[in-house]
Amino acid sequence: MSEWSPTDPEAPTTRYDLSDWSVDDRADVAATLAEAGVLHGWDGTELLVPQDTEAMVDDLLDEIEDRLDGAEDDDDDEDDEGDSQVTEYELDEWSDGERKQLCEMLDTLDIGYRWDGNVLLVPIGVEAVVDSCLDSIDTRGVDFIDE
Repeated sequence: MSEWSPTDPEAPTTRYDLSDWSVDDRADVAATLAEAGVLHGWDGTELLVPQDTEAMVDDLLDEIEDRLDGAEDDDDDEDDEGDSQVTEYELDEWSDGERKQLCEMLDTLDIGYRWDGNVLLVPIGVEAVVDSCLDSIDTRGVDFIDE
């Protein structure tokens, strides 16, 4: 079989509707699939995988769902003082263009995120990648020395 592509309409593809899953949960799916070496793509909130990996993806999604259900049960037992599963980035000084560029980078990297006003929320564990994206866009804190 040639290399599968989610954009190839002829490629045998299995689709999973994950519209009921949060952005963070879908980011967890993307990370799990990448870690397992499963090729995948997204069509909005629909997960696309090669048809021959369907059984493995079913198992992985079941594991993720079980883990998320357990986490929800744990969250019910704790005070709800915010989302402890995310890292927040305050981007008040960023322009709309800079935010759009950041969103495009995060989408390309399959990193789930959401905005709460001017605050970017990303899942814990992707901070190093997000920091690199932020640094590549934001040069306000960099002083260029002309020698």
